[in-house]
Amino acid sequence: MNFLAYYSINDLIAIAPQLILTIFGFIVTLVDLWLPKGEKSANAFIALMGFILAGIVSVMMFDSGTTSAFVGMIVTDNASLFIDLVIIIAGILAIAMSVNFVDREDINIGEYYSIILFSSVAMMFFASTYNLIVMFISVETLSIGMYILTGFLKNKSESIEAAMKYFILGSFASGFLVFGIGIMYGLFGSVDLNVISASLTKAAAIYKALGILAFMLIFIAFGFKIAAFPFHAWTPDVYAGAPTPMSAFMSVAPKAAAILALMRLLVVGMHPIQIEWTQMLWIIAAVTMTFGNTVALWQKDLKRLLGYSSISHAGYMLVGITAANSLGYGAVLFYLFGYLFMNLGAFSVAEFISKKGDTNTEIANLKGIAYKYPLIGAAMLIFMFSLAGVPPTVGFIGKYYLFSAAVQSHLYWLAIIGVINSAISAYFYLNVVVTMYMKGDTEGEFSILNSGLLKTAILIGAVGTIIFGIFPSYILSIALHSVAF
Repeated sequence: MNFLAYYSINDLIAIAPQLILTIFGFIVTLVDLWLPKGEKSANAFIALMGFILAGIVSVMMFDSGTTSAFVGMIVTDNASLFIDLVIIIAGILAIAMSVNFVDREDINIGEYYSIILFSSVAMMFFASTYNLIVMFISVETLSIGMYILTGFLKNKSESIEAAMKYFILGSFASGFLVFGIGIMYGLFGSVDLNVISASLTKAAAIYKALGILAFMLIFIAFGFKIAAFPFHAWTPDVYAGAPTPMSAFMSVAPKAAAILALMRLLVVGMHPIQIEWTQMLWIIAAVTMTFGNTVALWQKDLKRLLGYSSISHAGYMLVGITAANSLGYGAVLFYLFGYLFMNLGAFSVAEFISKKGDTNTEIANLKGIAYKYPLIGAAMLIFMFSLAGVPPTVGFIGKYYLFSAAVQSHLYWLAIIGVINSAISAYFYLNVVVTMYMKGDTEGEFSILNSGLLKTAILIGAVGTIIFGIFPSYILSIALHSVAF
C-alpha cells in the first residue's frame, strides 16, 4: 500500500497540536531515563513546554477553516481547537499543581507526565472526529491513562480502590459503546456520523427504532465520561481517591472532550431523531442537576463535594445541549472554559491544605485559613461563588446563557429546575466560605503544601474566574462562532 496515496503533509498539519504533545510525551519518557532522582522535576517543565507550544499552535490555527484529515477520520475546526485549548490549559494547571505534590508523595517519575500528555492527545482526537471508531479508540486511550493516574498513589488504599472502580465501570461503559457502534454500522453500513445521519433520515420505522436503541447504548459511554446521572457512580470515589492534581485534571479535560464529541454525535449524526434525544436529555439534565446538588449537601470532604458538584455541572451543560440551538451549544463551550478556572482552582486549594498521603482534605480543615492565608481564602471564596453562580463571576455568566438558551427553546421548566438547583448549591458552596471566615481560627499550625507553582495555579484560576465573568464577550463570541457544525 502506498501511504502517500491516501495521506499527505496537510494531514499532519491538521493534527499539529496532537503531534506536539505526542513528541513531548516521548521526550519526557526518554529524558527521564537519564535524570537523577533529585532532578526529576525537569520532566514537569518539559511537559509544560509541550503544552505551551501546542497551545500557541492551536491559537495560530484558529479561524483557518474546517480541515478534514486522514480520509475524513479527523476534523480540525474552531470547536475542536477551542476544546484543545481547554485541555491544554487544564494540563498546564494540573502540572503546576503536580511539581511539589509528586515530590511529597514520592511518585516523581517521568511516566506521570508522559501519561498526562498522551491522554491529552487522545482527548483532542475524541473531540476532533465524526467517526465512531476514532471516538472509540480515543475514549479507550484516554481512559487507560486516567485509570493509571487515578491509582498512582500506590501506598494509598483509596487511590487503588478508586482506580479499580473506575476501571471496572469504565469497561462496562466501553462495552456498551462498542455494542452501540456495532449496531449502528450493521444498520447503516458506516461509522461516519454524516453518512449515518443521511441514512437515518430516510430509514424505515424499524431501522429508525433500532438506530435509537444504538444511540442509547452509545450515550451510556458518553454519559459515563461526563458523569451524568445515572452513569455517575464512579465520580465521587475517583475524585476523592485519585491524586488531587489528577482529580482536578479529569474533572475538566475528559469532560470537555466528551461534551464536544456528544454535541457532534447529536447535532450531526442524530439530527433526524432530535425530538427523541431532546426528550431524553431533558430528563437526564434535570435529574443530574438535582442529584448532584442534593447529595453534595451532606459531604464533609472537599474533594468528594467537588465530585458531586461535577455531576451537577454536567447537568447544567446538558441543559445547553438539550436546548438544541446555537446559543445553547456556544454557552456550553463558554461554560466549559469558565469551569476550567473555577474547578481547577478549587481543587488547587484542596491540595494546598492536604498532608502527605493526600489526606486532610476535609472541609473542616479550612477553618481559619482565610485569616492565616488571606489571599488563598479570597481565591477560594471566588471559586465557591462562581460554582454557585454568583455574579460577577464566570459561573454566573455561563449559567445565565445556558438557561437563556433553554428559555429560547421554550424549555421553561428545565430552566426553572436549573435555577432552583443553583439556589440549592449555594448552601454547600457557601458552607465552605463560612468555614473559612466564620468558624474561628484553627487549632495549631496549618499543614500546607507550600508550592510557588501551586499558588500560581490558584492565582490563575481566581483571575480567570473574575476576568471572564466581568468581560465575557470575547470568549463568548469565540464560543458562539465555534459551534457551526
